[in-house]
Amino acid sequence: MKIKTFGFLVLGFISTYGQTAVIEVNYETKIIQDSINKSQINIYSSTLLCNNLESSYYSREAKAFYNRNSNETNTTGTINTNYGAIPKYPKSVSSVYKNKENLIVSMPVGRYIFTYEEPKLKWEILNDKKDIKGFKSRLARTTTDTGEIFFAWFTDDIAIPDGPFRFKGLSGLVLEVYNKNRTIEIYATDIKKSEEIIEPLHYITNVKTKSKNQFLEARKTYQENPSIYNGNMRIFDENGNETTKKMTDRIKSHTTFLD
Repeated sequence: MKIKTFGFLVLGFISTYGQTAVIEVNYETKIIQDSINKSQINIYSSTLLCNNLESSYYSREAKAFYNRNSNETNTTGTINTNYGAIPKYPKSVSSVYKNKENLIVSMPVGRYIFTYEEPKLKWEILNDKKDIKGFKSRLARTTTDTGEIFFAWFTDDIAIPDGPFRFKGLSGLVLEVYNKNRTIEIYATDIKKSEEIIEPLHYITNVKTKSKNQFLEARKTYQENPSIYNGNMRIFDENGNETTKKMTDRIKSHTTFLD
């Protein structure tokens, strides 16, 4: 069944229930790891729950994984890092939660999830137009804070200013996104009404930063020394006494926690 069929149902649903009506949009993301050897492609599936007030973007695998393990952090606040009991670790653990104007992104660094406020994108509306599965769509362009150019096809037929990942803030729903060199492509595959609750994912190993720069610094540190965010290393002093620090101790030396 095409998206257009679902579109009529969604539009009627939104008209009936107003701004709080929740719709579900499923996306497929293709990421080419090597821009020269384009045969190396990773494919991810993600879900966007959204209305005109808030939204949550995540993978179904990640939501099931963290919901199952949200109670595994003990009452003292110690993080349980025993993933062995879980049959399948999610292929993608990142997520985005939007509440009105606030856009909160959660991204992995090793076994930790860093959460930060994402800066808003500034869009330029281009003249290009096309029909995407029955929806009249327009093209927009933006440059991210890290200097990468992205293009987004959005439709005013569904007047919800949302889309996959951080690609939000246009006058309608984003149906397609890709970067300039086409190493990242995101496509909507399914749109329907939903009765689910919009909420952020509840991570176990969550680090809340004061800025995106702290996440970028942590990611750079992890790339240089992955052991910092991937578990406890046994460390001994010159007298043979173990001085191993827990991950929670070591991570505090790299990241500031919010109150």
